[in-house]
Amino acid sequence: MLLAGCSLDGSDDDEPYQASIGTNARTDDTDALGFALVVDGDGNGRVVGTLINTTEAQHALVGAQVDGERGQIRASVIGDSVPLPPDEPVELAREPAIAVSAEDLPEGLFVELTLDISGAEPIEMLVPVEPQRGPYADVEVTEAPDGDISPDSVPAGRLRTDRADRAPAARDSPVELASKLP
Repeated sequence: MLLAGCSLDGSDDDEPYQASIGTNARTDDTDALGFALVVDGDGNGRVVGTLINTTEAQHALVGAQVDGERGQIRASVIGDSVPLPPDEPVELAREPAIAVSAEDLPEGLFVELTLDISGAEPIEMLVPVEPQRGPYADVEVTEAPDGDISPDSVPAGRLRTDRADRAPAARDSPVELASKLP
């Protein structure tokens, strides 16, 4: 009886609470907010989210890797890089930034996403695989480039599929990685 008028979220309005979709991660240099992998059901995907360079130095998104339960998945940064000016949000849903070959990525799966940032530490996070409908209906999914995707065949910064230069902690399974998240 005492709690009859209390709200769980503390808001005074009658609007329903909508939990955010996507994953957030922060490093000393960059904030990654609302990240997800949007798939179109035809084997194509696109990484969406917002990056914020929290330093005074100029940085850029130069590469990406996606690792799922079935191994590494082809991902490429369209163009040489995506500039990350200091303290300006860059929405990857608006830029043709990261295309993913998503043939083995069913909706509801979580994949390990690593974003390579020039002059800064990489950002590693588990992100949900979401369908191109609902809040993602307007996201344009770009087909991943065809052909040889080995690191030697692609201009620097276009595509990162090598993992040999990454720290051992980055090779943890998604379950191990999730246990390390704050």
